[in-house]
Amino acid sequence: MQTIDLTGDDAPRPTPTRRVTVPASSPYDLDAIATTWDTLGRNKVTRLLHVAKLSPSLAGPALSLALSAIKATTLDTRLYEESYLVYRHFQEALAKGEVTDPQAKAWYEQHAGGVDGASFESFDKAWIEKSKHEAQAGLDRLEIELKGYLTNLIKESIRMGHRDLARFQYRVGDLQAAIRSYTKSREYGSTSQHMLEMSLGVIEVALDMSNYAFIRTYVAKAESALESAQASASNNAKKSAAPVNLPGMVAPAQDPIEAAKERERKIVQERLLVASGVAHLGSGAYDRAAYSFTDVGTEALSSGTSHFIPPADVALYATVTGLACFSRSKLRTRILENPNLRPFLDLEPYLRDIARAFYDNKFKVGLDLLEKYQASLACQSPKLPRLQARLQLDLHLSPHVDSLLSSIRQRALQSYFSPFASVSLDHMSAAFGWSADSTQAAVIDLIQRGALKARIDSAKGILVAKRVEPRVEAFRNALDQGEKMQKKAVASQLRMKLLQNEIVVKPKRAPKDQDDGRVPMLAD
Repeated sequence: MQTIDLTGDDAPRPTPTRRVTVPASSPYDLDAIATTWDTLGRNKVTRLLHVAKLSPSLAGPALSLALSAIKATTLDTRLYEESYLVYRHFQEALAKGEVTDPQAKAWYEQHAGGVDGASFESFDKAWIEKSKHEAQAGLDRLEIELKGYLTNLIKESIRMGHRDLARFQYRVGDLQAAIRSYTKSREYGSTSQHMLEMSLGVIEVALDMSNYAFIRTYVAKAESALESAQASASNNAKKSAAPVNLPGMVAPAQDPIEAAKERERKIVQERLLVASGVAHLGSGAYDRAAYSFTDVGTEALSSGTSHFIPPADVALYATVTGLACFSRSKLRTRILENPNLRPFLDLEPYLRDIARAFYDNKFKVGLDLLEKYQASLACQSPKLPRLQARLQLDLHLSPHVDSLLSSIRQRALQSYFSPFASVSLDHMSAAFGWSADSTQAAVIDLIQRGALKARIDSAKGILVAKRVEPRVEAFRNALDQGEKMQKKAVASQLRMKLLQNEIVVKPKRAPKDQDDGRVPMLAD
């Protein structure tokens, strides 16, 4: 039996260790953001527990919402008990004064005093017993049905039995068993659609586990199955007789069934692009993630189909990774003027203001918005949420916030310096809104890593570019190409001499019916 490793990714995922403090003055609205999270699977529960783990300011309301979501969408009694235990410990820590966060203390006082009808969550024993009974009965029923299908040896029934069992195991909370059941259903699939359905199920479970290696693997399988299904549909369409259009005739409308299939194919392709982008983001391939998120279309958005992650998060990931990886021209074409990305950016309009500020070389404004989201000339809204909480509390983005922001600052420095032969460090500090020491430290770091070809004149306080004379560079390239051509000429002459003197290795003569088509090889 093949063993499936579900414990980790191929690359170590950085674990966030900071505790995110969200002040009461911050407009970061957990209730409003939680309504955008998909409630059909475990996505909402996973994200709420992540917020509770990282932020003591929001741990109370996040755990309350998570307990309600667990009861509403799952049968995972173990997760409910563990989450309630964390909820009780947090409540006791507030009562003893061990937690000093002002917003957490205000939440505790509101619930302890019953202000506005607020009260602490109580342990729901009735739901626990009911869910345990329903989970056990459902698993027993599905396993018995699967055994019957295996006895009758009906491939389609066996595949559907494994699929239904996987979906129920996912609802119960046994994620590893759900992936195993999905992968077993692959053995009994007979069409590309079956392979696609299995892959989408595995991707959904792997996203909740943050197993980015599994996501990448099954995105590739799903794309291959989607291409096979499309090729099969195209061949069937070619076999049907094409209608004859005579002059003056109205062209026939597209078949509604074919139009629906094409729309469904686009929706699946968009979902796979988003899943691929999340996998690249989780593994640190920010450039690939940026291209995936900016290639997403709007078919799934208009049809109300889930993108695996909320549409607002698609806009956030696309903007942040684009700022970290794209050049100025690609920033314009792939983010600011991308018609497919525009509906996503409309959900988070401040992201367009940030991208516009960097494109216009207003680096101080852009960095100010990126880190603080304060009102500025580039933003018309007088009140914008703090990006710090939005980034650091996101499930997939939080481990990479520091790396992405560092890449954005470095790219801004490179973009600012590229047109100049020399620039004053004081002017650069003013353009970025940094202190002189911070600017110099950032420039030195870029120079040491080879990302900026320049040197610092400490006496004059300027940054001077290392320019190479075009004539010198042309002569150097000519010499390099000449050496390569000379080596190729010597190698060709040697080969000709060997062939002329018949210094070859002749293979054994194979029988006529077993000729392997090998050619003579040169001797060593």
